[in-house]
Order: sequence, then C-alpha cells, then structure tokens
Amino acid sequence: MVSCIAIACYSGQNTEDLSPLFSGYSFGRYCSDHALDINASRNYERDRLLTFLQQNPETCWVATRGTEPVGVLGLREPSWDKDFWGMRCVSIEHLVASDNDQESRRRVMKALVETADQWCRANQAEFALARPDACNLPAVHALESYGFRYIETTIVNSRDLRETAALAHAGDRIRIADPNEADLLADIAKDAFLSHHFYADPGFPKEKVDAMYRQWVLGSLQSDIWTTVVLEIENRVRGFFTYRIEDLTPYFGFRFVKWRMAALSKADRGMGYGVQLFNGAMDFVRPQAEIVDSGLTLRNTRSVNLHNSVGFRILCSSTTLHKWYSQR
Repeated sequence: MVSCIAIACYSGQNTEDLSPLFSGYSFGRYCSDHALDINASRNYERDRLLTFLQQNPETCWVATRGTEPVGVLGLREPSWDKDFWGMRCVSIEHLVASDNDQESRRRVMKALVETADQWCRANQAEFALARPDACNLPAVHALESYGFRYIETTIVNSRDLRETAALAHAGDRIRIADPNEADLLADIAKDAFLSHHFYADPGFPKEKVDAMYRQWVLGSLQSDIWTTVVLEIENRVRGFFTYRIEDLTPYFGFRFVKWRMAALSKADRGMGYGVQLFNGAMDFVRPQAEIVDSGLTLRNTRSVNLHNSVGFRILCSSTTLHKWYSQR
C-alpha cells in the first residue's frame, strides 16, 4: 500500500526537522567531491536550503508522509530577470527528496513539481528554469513530466591551488579591471558565450541575450560581490575574468573562488592566451582562497579542454531544463 504524500507551503520547519532529507544526500558540487568530508557537505547543503526557505517561504513547499518531511521544493523569482526580460521568470533552486527507494523518490518529486507548476500557472509565470543534478534522475524525470525541456548539460570543474606553485607566464599581467574599460570588456564578451543555455533556447532573441551578457559584464564592474580582472600583454587587454569569494571555512576549513565569466577578445582566441588567462587568474586569487570552482556547458568543448589542460577536475554535472508558459 502506498502512503499518502501531502504537500504544504513551508511553515518554519527547523534544521532538525529537515536534517533527515540529507542523511544520504549525494548530489551537487560538495557532496560529489570526495576530498571533502561528506557530513560537512551534507550539513552545508541542509543549511543552504534552510536559509533559502526562510528567505522565500511563499514559494517553497514541503512534502510529508504522516508527520515526516520527505521532500522540499524551493522556487525563486529573480527580480533582475523580471526587470530585464519584462516577464515573470521563476527558477527552481532546490528539489530534494529523502526516500532511498527510487520509485518513492519519483512520486515525491512529481508531487512537488506538480505543486510548483500549478503555482506558476496561477501566478502567470511566463518562464521557468531548473538545474537538477544530472545523476538525480527522479528530479529530471519529474520536471520532464510537467513539460520542462532539456537545454544543456553543465559541469563543475575544480582546482586546488594548494597543490601548485605560481603558474603565470613571464610578461603576463593580471590586474583589477579599470571602470573606464567597461565598454572594452563588454565588447570582448560579445559572442563569447554562444554555447550557453540562453542562446540555446529559441524563446530568447539573440540580440536580447547579447544585451544581457553586456549588462552582466557592466554590472560586475560595479558590484560589491563580483571582482573583474583582466589579462594584459604588451599593453593590451586580451581577456577578462569575473569571480567572487565564498568563505566556507566553518564547514570545510577553507575558501572557494567561484569563476563566473571568462572571455578572450575575438582577435586573441585560439592563440594560446586562454592558458595564460586561467593561470594568471589562479595566481591572482591564490592569496584569497584555496579552491577554484568553474562551471561551464559541455557544448563549450574548447573551454572543457582548456580546463583539463590546466589541471581542473570534473566534480559533477547538472541538467538545465526550461519551460515556457507563454507562447514563444
């Protein structure tokens, strides 16, 4: 006999209530990294979910069987996306089920996704995005059953800076970008990310996606969170990197650098400057953190090979899925 699954909005469950959801959790960048303590990784994922739930209680749902929580879905409405695209966009940030039995997990996931889908319809959402771990097939299949469409597979690469000495090439200069270089860097970014998921979805006009990446570059230069550095060779900027620091010392004992965007000028692509940009950026952040993380789509084979050539290792992969509620 199948036990009944009930779905309700998040109502303030505490850490102890939700901890069983992560007792066997094995997805995502941290739980997939065997160099990290698995219990610390699960605690981090649990705390990250709890923070998200507390910040977004109206768009988070908990699945229970009896009084026991067996799953959670957390949905977010990014205000920047709504302002830029002029439509109501939502992102499924968390989709977790605790049952070890694959079929039970699938039922929990499907019930949660159905609830989120109904909310999107009732609240006139026009576009939804989800990025489940590629190994979390119950989550992927639940999303597919409600019309989410495969767009891309992304991977997380990582490099431990404690394992290497200085890497930069003699004569290279990595420095903080000058705000006066904003237009130059935005021009470098043009057509540098054509393999990414916004370009892959025909619902997004290319010229609008071009404008989005340009805005990201310009916004990063003014951000208190993101830092942009440039590779300068022979007094000319060849490319740039945007990153942020995430201090996870309480969980793992060290800090992570999260690479967001990297691009070379069109004239300098295929000339070997990519290795110099990557190595120079790693040297630049070495005093600030111990681990570098970089995410990219598998369609970008040049970047995958570049990451491999400078010692990155693949930790996990995720599946990007889109759903349009409006006609596109």
